[in-house]
Amino acid sequence: MSSLIVSRFGGIEAADSQEVKKSAEIIKSNPSRRYIVVSAPGSAPGKIGITDMLYICHSRFQSREKYDDILGQISERYKEIVSGTGIEFDVDTEIVALKRSLEFGMNLDYIASRGEYIMAKIFARLLDWPFVDASEIIFFNKDGTPDIEKTSAVMRDALSGIERAVIPGFYGSLPDGKIKTFRRGDCDSAGSIVACSVKADLFEKWSETSKIYSADPAVIPDAEVVSHITYNEALELNYLGIDIVTDNVVLMLGEAGIPMRICSTNRPEDEGMLISPKLPEGVSRSMAACISGRKAFTIVSIKKYGLNTTSGFGEKLFGIFARNNIACQHYLSGIHKMAFVLKNPMFDLRRVQILKDIERALEPLSVTVEKGLSLIAVIGEGIGAVIGTFSRILSALSEAGINVRMIDQGSDDLNIIIGVADSDYEAAVKALYNAVGKGNNSLAAY
Repeated sequence: MSSLIVSRFGGIEAADSQEVKKSAEIIKSNPSRRYIVVSAPGSAPGKIGITDMLYICHSRFQSREKYDDILGQISERYKEIVSGTGIEFDVDTEIVALKRSLEFGMNLDYIASRGEYIMAKIFARLLDWPFVDASEIIFFNKDGTPDIEKTSAVMRDALSGIERAVIPGFYGSLPDGKIKTFRRGDCDSAGSIVACSVKADLFEKWSETSKIYSADPAVIPDAEVVSHITYNEALELNYLGIDIVTDNVVLMLGEAGIPMRICSTNRPEDEGMLISPKLPEGVSRSMAACISGRKAFTIVSIKKYGLNTTSGFGEKLFGIFARNNIACQHYLSGIHKMAFVLKNPMFDLRRVQILKDIERALEPLSVTVEKGLSLIAVIGEGIGAVIGTFSRILSALSEAGINVRMIDQGSDDLNIIIGVADSDYEAAVKALYNAVGKGNNSLAAY
């Protein structure tokens, strides 16, 4: 039996008739692509995305302002797609239903979901496949979190007799039957839920480009393209800003053991980038998968003698940051000192209150605040266990004349994080890439 692939196509891939036809050809080229999850038409030159227009419609209706012009633009976008793909589809009926929904007072999530709803019906007509409404197979709990258990059971049953189907992304239904949307831009979640529910062999994410580089091309112009990473590595990349796919999607697919491939609609013949639960059997990384970094962090250092024997000191500090809604990116602990790495904008908003809370609750000897720190992560499965990695890193930075402000290895050997001054960021990335980043696709046998 052929493999089962769930494919997700985003807003750019539904932006106009040319993109839609391109996506349809990709779907038809592989009979294993059986369940397709689509987004609403996204932004195009001179045009905003359909979902944004739906939000505007709802806002204007609530404010008793005219919105027929926006509905007209929505209608024109869909009619261009229908006309350009040569199918028969009654856009006017859908727009009339949308207007009635606004006048009836349907909630914002319902209105916003109509972009995907209509686009999925158009895709279904183009492919001559069944349309399955996401509200009937994707469910949320009362608190707005996905109800995975109910969704999986209902979806497996609903799709068991349907060999192929088009499913709108972005929304499902609450226990009371009302429509609930995912976060903006999170069609990946709907797609991954479908993949897990039907026990797919592969989940595909189609977008304009499939290329992820082993280092920032703005710093390393000849950085290599990464062809294969693990879900653990993807989570590490997300930590410092290379948002390949959201954490919840990574965790969901990783737990189910379903690999994911990021593909380009502009180069469908390329293999794209594979994200898998683990590296192939008997294979390890000889170099880093990727070097990722970000500037503009602040270090808050708290000094107090005997800190290592002071019960609850760390708990109180974390409590102070939590009460002030500050996420700690990293922390280091010594005998008499703890240092916390925070994002500049977040800390700056609450700086006075945080320092006041620390003085009152902990009575430290000193509290110092230093801005201008960059964090750079050397990421790769088992990279921390490769003999000589630390030596190559420190030697490369030393030879480049860069002072290392901090260095820390993750307990799972997935990353080594280095802190340097913002002014040294680019030079440090270059030095690290030359030392441990080149050849990231050279997977070595054990």
